[in-house]
Amino acid sequence: MAKKKRAIVVGCGGALGGAWAAAALLNAENKLAWDFRSADVLIGTSAGAVLVSLLSAGVSVDEIAHWQSCIKSNKTGQSALDENAATVPVFPPTPTFEFTAAGLIKPMLKRQISLITGLSGLLPKGSSDMKGFTELIDAVVPGQQWTRHPATWLMAVDTASGQRVALGYPGGPDMPMSKAVRASYAVPGWCPPVEHAGRTYIDGGVASPTSADLLISTDVSEALVIAPMASTDIGTPKSLAQCAERLLRLNMTRIVEREVKQLEAAGIRVRKLYPNRDDLAVMGHNLMDKTKKAEVFEMARKTTGKTTSGWR
Repeated sequence: MAKKKRAIVVGCGGALGGAWAAAALLNAENKLAWDFRSADVLIGTSAGAVLVSLLSAGVSVDEIAHWQSCIKSNKTGQSALDENAATVPVFPPTPTFEFTAAGLIKPMLKRQISLITGLSGLLPKGSSDMKGFTELIDAVVPGQQWTRHPATWLMAVDTASGQRVALGYPGGPDMPMSKAVRASYAVPGWCPPVEHAGRTYIDGGVASPTSADLLISTDVSEALVIAPMASTDIGTPKSLAQCAERLLRLNMTRIVEREVKQLEAAGIRVRKLYPNRDDLAVMGHNLMDKTKKAEVFEMARKTTGKTTSGWR
């Protein structure tokens, strides 16, 4: 009997989305009883790109969860994840007078890309120090290398066209994994775009929270989609900032749901995990607020994968 091929897709969500996704991964791995490092395909976007890169390099879900929950590893010796931090400021750095990607306006006006993708290019170019991301990934995938996992794809957006680019995909841009993680996490307004081989890339989440639809072209039969920016249980926002966050989340949920339906139509069995209203209440509207990571992680441990309502 042929072995079922499985994929794990982890979407964008900032610092708090990363903490939530780490808890979701831990719950899901325990529930499904298989080592997620053995997944045949790994797709990550922004914060999700960090997590799947670590998985692809052989870092266990347990160790990732300890790191994201702000708890030191309980293993003997110090972990590379303990030694290296991958964080961005709680608030955007001082705005610059340069757009992130003004060239995205033209394809937006031609309706070649979405409104959100286009307008993200008008945010100030971010200037956060991304050294911690480089050190984190270089600790597990040394130097100028890519992970040895055969199918790890990190999603970014080309600022010239606004189209998604799967870094690590066969025939795609050839760059070190640590640089690809920074490109996928290049949040407009917060983190600087990444230049490579004459092209410039920003956060893949401005085009799709998960890019789960890339699995349609594979022979994967089962997929776990963890989407920190999607939710079908958003509760009632209590401030203007939360209203804005919920509107963005509703749009991203529609994208993820559409991609899930495409996978199911292609015969791929999908399990999906989204935050619920309790998770969102803890997260608040600033998903970069790393001071809440431990609290978000603990709430997600209680809410994700504990009941069948979280699974399809």
